[in-house]
Amino acid sequence: MTPSFGTSLRSFSTFMLILLTLSQFFTPSVADGYGMIGAGKWLYKPVCAHACRRVIYKNRLTCDSKLPTDNTTVHLQRRATNPTGCFLKDAAFLRTMALCIEKACDRDNISISTIEGYWESHLATGTIGDMALRPIMSYQEALLYAHQDAEETGLGNLPYSVMGEPLNMTSLVRDQDFVPYYNALMWSERVEKDHGRNAVAIAVSSVFIPVLFSLLRFLPIHPLWYSRLIAILEKPLAGYRHRSPVVADMGIMPTRGQALYILYLITTQILLAIFPLAFSFPNYFSPTRMDQVMGSVGYRTGVLTMANFVALFLFASRNNVLFWITNWSRSTFLLLHRWIAYCLILQVSVHSAIQLVRHYEDHDTESEEPYWIWGIVGTLAFVVLWPASILPLRKKVYELFLAFHQVFAAIALVASFFHIYKESKYDRGYEIWVYIGGAFWFFDRFLRLLRMIASGHRTAVVTPIGLDSEYLKVEIDGVVAHGHVYLYFPTLPWRFWQSHPFSVLSTFSGTTMGSGTVVAIGDAEKMSPTGSGSDLSNGPSPSAFVLGRPKATILVRPMDGLTKALAARLGELESISIPVIVEGSYHANPAIRNLDSCSTLVCIAGGVGITAVVPILRSFEGVKARLAWGARSEWLLRSVDDEIRELVKRGVKVETRISGDANERLRVGDIVQEELESGDGGDLGVVVCGPTGMADEVRMAIAEFGSKGKRGVVFVDEAFSW
Repeated sequence: MTPSFGTSLRSFSTFMLILLTLSQFFTPSVADGYGMIGAGKWLYKPVCAHACRRVIYKNRLTCDSKLPTDNTTVHLQRRATNPTGCFLKDAAFLRTMALCIEKACDRDNISISTIEGYWESHLATGTIGDMALRPIMSYQEALLYAHQDAEETGLGNLPYSVMGEPLNMTSLVRDQDFVPYYNALMWSERVEKDHGRNAVAIAVSSVFIPVLFSLLRFLPIHPLWYSRLIAILEKPLAGYRHRSPVVADMGIMPTRGQALYILYLITTQILLAIFPLAFSFPNYFSPTRMDQVMGSVGYRTGVLTMANFVALFLFASRNNVLFWITNWSRSTFLLLHRWIAYCLILQVSVHSAIQLVRHYEDHDTESEEPYWIWGIVGTLAFVVLWPASILPLRKKVYELFLAFHQVFAAIALVASFFHIYKESKYDRGYEIWVYIGGAFWFFDRFLRLLRMIASGHRTAVVTPIGLDSEYLKVEIDGVVAHGHVYLYFPTLPWRFWQSHPFSVLSTFSGTTMGSGTVVAIGDAEKMSPTGSGSDLSNGPSPSAFVLGRPKATILVRPMDGLTKALAARLGELESISIPVIVEGSYHANPAIRNLDSCSTLVCIAGGVGITAVVPILRSFEGVKARLAWGARSEWLLRSVDDEIRELVKRGVKVETRISGDANERLRVGDIVQEELESGDGGDLGVVVCGPTGMADEVRMAIAEFGSKGKRGVVFVDEAFSW
């Protein structure tokens, strides 16, 4: 039974809530609040008290719980900084702090309870609260002693503290010293909250925008305007190619629907990296307007980089729950994964560049800090991933790309955590983004492991198909799967951990119809301009199909990488047996569930793409079904002849073409137009699985005729891309 949207969405929301909750257990409670700045944590509460401490904490203290009897400074120890314990017991420090807080926090209408909370946990540490470090007297007691000192000497006779100078008696704080710190802390608190809130907005919207885009499909009855809109959005943004690479094979052209999400993504990434801007003068941290802009954008781009971890790792997951919530295909999520990665690389590059400019003068010392070194490691790991992941490289050395990609992604994730930790430990809570990204990564691999354990270790029998062994048949006993599976051949290449996807045709052997068939997804079959046709509906009656033992049969067209190595291992032998591990089942395109509402189904297959559409035709319960299949080899037709005859018996109209013969190639545009203009009524389901050129031709036909057709269209591009 297919889970409902509400159930899937509630499950995903529950999972996210549990994940965020559990992340708190991995974050020590060393800072104020829980979560992250802007979403549960704060830096300076109250700002007035923190500003008072900033003014005097560098003054040299006696570390004595009593004031000295004279004003000399000989009793002051010569030290660069005051020990932590001094702030808890030094009489001059505590009384001066009390007077400053009374004056400054009264103007901000801060409650006594808030001041006491600060006093009990922050005097020794500053920003980080620690209830274990309590002063020897309360705020009220320190204030009482300070008032007594003022009465004895006269309030006007109390000295003013001078930053960096000895502090050995109750003193006042000048406004010209206090205000720059107060403004700086207020500004810092404001921009840090904006960083956190913008990061949450990026993370949540990146994940839930696909959900919102897909809500219209839950209308009780799909109106014609909705179908026409989808047909328009399925068209490539520019040109006529979507599955076929563009610009010298450097990338994939998104559809118009995908482009809307990408436009939203880029727009929000840019705007939320810059706005809102806040300014405050005089400002001890950032004296000029440009300093404050650079500081705000510089830090915010770093925070947004980590917020992108959520969608980045989720969209790349094989076990992405959004497949079932949105019905979007894995190919779509992989395309969006790449665009999110582009935004992330841009954000981290801007972050690093701005921080380099801001620390140009003290770069020699700053660059030796651990947080800086880890930041460089993370930035380089992210940036190097881009040229190492371009499409020509992925196609040429896919296995090497995949290994490199995973290793450097792990390095970047680890470096991001230590960059945060070495700079501010757990104070700001931004490490939560690393936890979530890592959780998605580990959860996906844990589910993969469970799927492999469920299927177990099997033995595959590999035999050639045809005289020239253009295709291979791989039979695996005891496997029951639907959709597609990932196969690992641990003894074939040295990269034993890598797998490749294969779509499942059937998982039961029959007494007269042979075994089920599976084929490698993405093994593109090129068709010549002309071909021959045959109509199997006029062929002899098929024999009865009887289910037998579980058995998956795989048709593979050797290309590069693993399939090429498999063919090389077979060589001239009649067959070989080789260990295999099965991970599955998966569905590359959950949108096939939408075909249930169609009265007519048209499946267009090219080459080994037949294996993806036959199960769809078998399960279709509509009025009319049609299959158009173009293949380059008669041996391929023979390998699935029994399955095709079964479809004919079910009433499916079957048309085939063999490339190289005299007749014309499949006119897929005419087929789509013919079915759309027919008066059968009800929605039309169109499924395509085959070479990229064929898939793009069908897509363009849907966009042209479906946008003005008389019946609704459900289009499924059953493809898998890397």
